[in-house]
Amino acid sequence: METKYIDVDGRWGVIVCYNYDEEDKQDMWSIMRSFNMTSKSADKAINILSNYNTGMAVSNDDIRMTAIFVSKATSPSQFWDTLNHELYHANTAIIDYYDEPYDQEGAAHLQGFLMRKAVELIGEPCK
Repeated sequence: METKYIDVDGRWGVIVCYNYDEEDKQDMWSIMRSFNMTSKSADKAINILSNYNTGMAVSNDDIRMTAIFVSKATSPSQFWDTLNHELYHANTAIIDYYDEPYDQEGAAHLQGFLMRKAVELIGEPCK
């Protein structure tokens, strides 16, 4: 499993996990549990993520972090589509936590920042 970390001005962290295999399930489970997911929810999420073109985001306000999981994708464009969707969930978690309005430029800039950082860190997602 590849893991990348996006720091949002020291105010929030986003962990992006992708390209995982069967042997990574325990690591995924551990991350999910550290975000206070129940064992049952983490197991269900891992089963869903075993399919292609799926993703999941879980946030924890107490530690000001979001963990994103993106399953194997059928194409690079599908990977980026799924990741962008999950980054939106990170964006909304950050906006909610800091009580910022959704309809302001800040929300759009944050979404762009998250995506730009992901592209810079990940490069070629489907190897």
